[in-house]
Amino acid sequence: MTKVKELDFKGTTIFCGLDVHKVSWRVNIRDTELELKDFIQPASADLLHKHPTRNYPGAKYKVGYEAGFCGFGIQRELSALGIECILPTTAAD
Repeated sequence: MTKVKELDFKGTTIFCGLDVHKVSWRVNIRDTELELKDFIQPASADLLHKHPTRNYPGAKYKVGYEAGFCGFGIQRELSALGIECILPTTAAD
């Protein structure tokens, strides 16, 4: 029997949905089939970056949130950390 010593999520995409508020973010983490984790954290792109990097090494990460009151600041911070953001857009008539 072979023991696996390191987690490897290479080839997996991890999706993080954010419900952003001024002081905290609710984070829901999923892969294509399962909800992996749901938690509340302080409003921090650095903290959000650390969680999937530590817990799902080798995966590709995508974050989605509604820009709303906070605008695109979170998207810029996450992009600087190498995390792709998916932001909803409205269709033009």
